[in-house]
Parts: sequence; C-alpha cells; structure tokens
Amino acid sequence: TVRLLIADDVGIGKTIEAGLIATELIAIGEARGVAVLCSPALAEQWVDELRTKFSLEAELVLPSTIRRLERQCIAGESIFERFSVTVISTDFIKSDRRRSEFLRTCPDLVIVDEAHTCVADGGIGGRARTQRYDLIRALAEDQTRHLVLVTATPHSGKDETFRNLIGLLHPDLHNLDLDQVK
Repeated sequence: TVRLLIADDVGIGKTIEAGLIATELIAIGEARGVAVLCSPALAEQWVDELRTKFSLEAELVLPSTIRRLERQCIAGESIFERFSVTVISTDFIKSDRRRSEFLRTCPDLVIVDEAHTCVADGGIGGRARTQRYDLIRALAEDQTRHLVLVTATPHSGKDETFRNLIGLLHPDLHNLDLDQVK
C-alpha cells in the first residue's frame, strides 16, 4: 500500500508527482480508481492536469455538478462506483450528508491536496476534530487504501498538528517523538 506525504514549495510539481503515482498504480493494477480531494478553487485545475498530462478523464464533483452526475448512475449506484476518476471538493464531500456514501464507495487511491487544511490541531481539551480531519482519518483507517497527501505547508510550527498529518500515513507516526527526529 502506498502511503506518501509530498511536501514541497508552491509550483515545484507536487501535482505532477501525485499524478505520476496515480497513473503508475492504475497501470500496474494496484489501483482501480482515484479520487482527488481538493479545494473547489483548485478542482478544475486538477481535472485539466489529469487530462492533459496523464490522459485521465476525471469527473468534477462539486455542488454544481452532483445532480448531473447522479442522473448518470444506475439505481442504487454511487457516483464513485460509476466514475473511476473523480476530483472532489473536500468541503462538499466532508458534509454528514455526503461523507458516508463516499467512505463506503471511495476508490482505492485517494490524493488529498492541501492536506495541511485537513488536519486537526492540538486543542486544550485534546485534539480538536474537524469534519475534514474526520473524513481523511476515516479514509486512512483502511490500511489497504493508497493515500497520497500533498501540501506546501507540512509543518506550521505546531508539532501536534504535524503529528496528526503524518499519523494519517501510519498510526505509529502519530506518537512520533519529533525531538528525536531532529
């Protein structure tokens, strides 16, 4: 199972790296589908990059496209079962109404763009839980799912937040003593 954090500056090629990983996993039969979770502002860019650079035709899953996509499904079929490559607004899919269907029918490869925005930070009464973090954590719990986290801001200065991010890759990393790693 591929579990990676791609962390580099803006404009260095994280999207290309993630796309290369996706096309390789699909080509060798290790992944049957891919879902890219990203902000709505980056969704069309992801669709374009996947199409032009990797010949992957992705369906855009946003509040404005969901009805059209659902009309193309056979009764009882999820859009994530119908379309093997999707680019999805993280804010749209994190909602209680949509999250359970996505978790149930999600492809075996998930790329999370701007992954740092999906992590709970350390709170006074324990870890703060957000809908985004709950969604990504639930996806990560399936240890057979390929997960590629992409961010230009892996560490914001808060060790607990960074541990939550890398803990999505493997549970043992959640308790990593960062002072020993430095």
